[in-house]
Amino acid sequence: MALSMTGYGRGVFSTEEYSITIDLKSINHRYLELYFKIPKAYQFLEDKLRREIAGKISRGKVEIS
Repeated sequence: MALSMTGYGRGVFSTEEYSITIDLKSINHRYLELYFKIPKAYQFLEDKLRREIAGKISRGKVEIS
């Protein structure tokens, strides 16, 4: 069980061709709110990312960039 909903995380995925860095910032909030700040070239991933995050987090205000 989580003791705090305030947090920050960073993940990096790299290949020989490209590198992707994802930053997550979360604060306490009554409901789940996801805000995406991603380049247009990656907006096609937003729905999949929403489902993945919603499967792991049930509440909080989360900013993904």
